Amino acid sequence: MNQESGGTGPHKMPRIALCGPMGIGKTTAVRSLCGALMSSSDVRNLDLAAHSKELTTVGTEFGEIDLGGGEVVQICGCPGQERFSFVRQWVLSVSMGVFIMTDVNSPHSLAETNRILDEIRQLPRPPVALVLSARPATTQQIETFAQGVYSAGHGVIPVLEADPRDRGQLLDAMSVLVSMLSLQSENS
Repeated sequence: MNQESGGTGPHKMPRIALCGPMGIGKTTAVRSLCGALMSSSDVRNLDLAAHSKELTTVGTEFGEIDLGGGEVVQICGCPGQERFSFVRQWVLSVSMGVFIMTDVNSPHSLAETNRILDEIRQLPRPPVALVLSARPATTQQIETFAQGVYSAGHGVIPVLEADPRDRGQLLDAMSVLVSMLSLQSENS
């Protein structure tokens, strides 16, 4: 992975963002990937009308993951509420890759995913995107969702199923994203 992409300062570190709606499992995914080596920005959830979970993310969560061979990647979880969209936009602007986490079975998931992909497209240096279906889905549901993303003009964006609690599944998705980033750097 190219160390010059993403990150800031003299020790630029590749950064991967996790985006998606409130309650989809972004904090869980950061914790699964990074373990105790993460900083959390969870506070008591005051927006129980939007989601009944006890805690919610109001800033960016950071963690690091060692991919081996000297490759360390920073993982950044973004808050899911729209009132914190400015945080998501900042994290996306300094990231080289993004997992858009969603539930492909939810009636609003395609519109939410396409909205985030539209935000990404507007950035001067858009990160490489991959969609993670964070809830169980059939192959047909995932293919239908991927076709909806393609039909919205976003091209071919991989849609993979990955349980946010399963580090192995998340690492498999990370390996796909790393391959996509390698292909991008070869074509640049």
